[in-house]
Amino acid sequence: MENPYQSPAAVLEVREKRNPSLDDVASGQKLVIYAILLYFLAAALRTAVGPIALLAFLACLVMSWTGIYKIARGLDYPVWGRIVLLLMMLVPLVGLLVLVMLNSRATSRLRQAGYSVGLLGARDY
Repeated sequence: MENPYQSPAAVLEVREKRNPSLDDVASGQKLVIYAILLYFLAAALRTAVGPIALLAFLACLVMSWTGIYKIARGLDYPVWGRIVLLLMMLVPLVGLLVLVMLNSRATSRLRQAGYSVGLLGARDY
């Protein structure tokens, strides 16, 4: 006979143990997503404000380089691959495509590990 006063058992998601490489991927993904949003904001500011918007582009470049490096390190890219990705960021449209591609790969790896990934990246890393 089952105990009627026993609390219900919760169904828990199975997630890999936290490891530094997945933490790098999650934090790098957030930086890449913010860099993409800042890229579009800086493009809009460039038409409205002019040369002052270059500061937003520089901030976008720094955020994207940091995010790319973290994601590439977390996904075990070779060093030469990381350098190529960082150099591709200097070409305007190609850099945006690199950010979108890395964001997609990071999302699939984090979901495979059991993380909840939303519009602005991993929720609880």
